[in-house]
Amino acid sequence: MLEYSNELFKEKFNTAVEILKIFENNNFKAYFVGGCVRDYILKKEFSDIDITTNALPEEIKTIFDRTIDTGIKHGTVTIFHKGNYYEVTTFRTELDYTNHRSPDKVEFVSSLEKDLERRDFTINAMALDSRGRLYDFHNGLSDLNHKIIRTVNSPNERFNEDALRMLRAFRFSSKLEFKIEDETYNAIVKNKELIKFVSIERVVVEFKKLLQEKGNKNALGQLISSKIGCYIPFIKFIEEYTDFADFTFSQALYWLMYFNNIELLELKKLKLSNNEIKKIKKYKKIKLEFDKKTPLEVMIYDFGREDVKFIVDIFKIMSTEKIKDIYLPILNFSEIEITSEEIIKIINKKPGSWIKEVSRLIEVNILLNNLQNNNKGIIDFLLKLKDKI
Repeated sequence: MLEYSNELFKEKFNTAVEILKIFENNNFKAYFVGGCVRDYILKKEFSDIDITTNALPEEIKTIFDRTIDTGIKHGTVTIFHKGNYYEVTTFRTELDYTNHRSPDKVEFVSSLEKDLERRDFTINAMALDSRGRLYDFHNGLSDLNHKIIRTVNSPNERFNEDALRMLRAFRFSSKLEFKIEDETYNAIVKNKELIKFVSIERVVVEFKKLLQEKGNKNALGQLISSKIGCYIPFIKFIEEYTDFADFTFSQALYWLMYFNNIELLELKKLKLSNNEIKKIKKYKKIKLEFDKKTPLEVMIYDFGREDVKFIVDIFKIMSTEKIKDIYLPILNFSEIEITSEEIIKIINKKPGSWIKEVSRLIEVNILLNNLQNNNKGIIDFLLKLKDKI
């Protein structure tokens, strides 16, 4: 049975409690809400502290000196207090989700209970007051104890309002290693096509979080079984998967791409960052170099020890200890005891693409210990090559 104490409450919420008391001193109600409450009860670390209040946005701004209108149209104001930012939202209900993603209209209300009804899952629909008292109208504490992901009220309504919640169910299942309650899971299966209304950027954010949590393998398996992936680029081709908890997002995507024979063009539909695409292409190149039997020293020099180790790991090419033991006499061309100007002078040829080819020959021979990295030895090496260039 999960328990929480007054001492733990003071420790975790610390100066944020002062904000609730400021509201109370101004005759308003205010509560901690959402993920911070859930993680506090689970004794997990959290950084974001969200607050809900019956004060209207303009009233919040009159109470606190330093505020930012982060989402004032929907009742959200950010407060800066003692070095930290806190997102504060007025009690509200949400109406008319015509695009299955965000409400067309919000209506401010005076009831905490009414506000919590709009939340996605019971475990995220709990609140704490300034004294650490829990407000739980949807049995969120019971679901935390039983390790269950369940929507607030009707799952069909929740997913029709915001289709992204379906992916969030799998993400929380991965994060907390909880089971998705049967009615909630069945509603995902029933409403899965609604995910088409969600931008691919938002989908990828949830997918990335899912893959990086401890329960990712089981959660991904459930996602695939639900067939929601049939409506998501790249994910619709996934059949094979593994435990990705120790992978970076780019590593996980490369693994999924390779072992499911997914084309890079399909991966690009996820609208990843340039760095993520660049990293995945790098893994493809390393695998190709292994297939070509390129010397290990050259691959580590070209691609870096950690990225080569990743490919060695997933394909079981050799012991990773061998990667650690490889010594490189140079780390880049600037460490070689000759300059490009000297190379041009020795070869006595008009500058061109040949300089890059010759420089590469020097690098490789030094890396393989066929050539010592000293000026005289490199000059002798070049003189022997001179007539072949």
